[in-house]
Amino acid sequence: MEKEKRHKYFVSRQDTVTIRCTSCGRIGTFSVAGLRGRKHSLRVNCPCSENFAVDLEFRRDFRIKSHIQATFRAVSTPKARARHCIVANQSSGGLLLQISDEVPVKIDDRLIVCYRPREELAEEVERIITVRHYERGAGIGGAFLESPLSTPLGAQTIALH
Repeated sequence: MEKEKRHKYFVSRQDTVTIRCTSCGRIGTFSVAGLRGRKHSLRVNCPCSENFAVDLEFRRDFRIKSHIQATFRAVSTPKARARHCIVANQSSGGLLLQISDEVPVKIDDRLIVCYRPREELAEEVERIITVRHYERGAGIGGAFLESPLSTPLGAQTIALH
C-alpha cells in the first residue's frame, strides 16, 4: 500500500490558510483560528472528488538543523555545573537541545543555554529558554523568553468550495 503524500501549508498571521487542490488546482482560503493549539493535520475534500491530506504549520519561526556543542543549566545553577548538550536545531523563537542523560527538568522551567549560534563566531552567547517539551534522556525543546511557542496537534476534515 502506497503512503499518501502530505502537503505542508503555512498559516498566515491572520490565522488563515490557502489550499490548492492537488488534482484540479482549485484554491480555497480558510480560517484555521479554531484549530490553533489542537489541530495540525486535516483532510481536504474538493468538489472535483479529490480527497487529500494537508499538514498545517502554525510556527512563526522556521527551524534550521544544526549540530552545535553547547551547555545548559538551570537559572539558579552555577555555570561550573552546566551540563553538555547539542543544539540539534534552532530558530529565532527557540532551540532543540539533544541530551544523553536524564536531567531534573520539567515544562516551564527556565534554562540558560550557552552556545555559538554559528561556527564562525568567536563568542558564545547565553540565552534563557523556557522548557516547552522534555523527552527524558533525549531532548529538551525550549522557547526563548521573548517569543511564545505553540504546538498544535490533531486532524480534521474541510471541504474546498
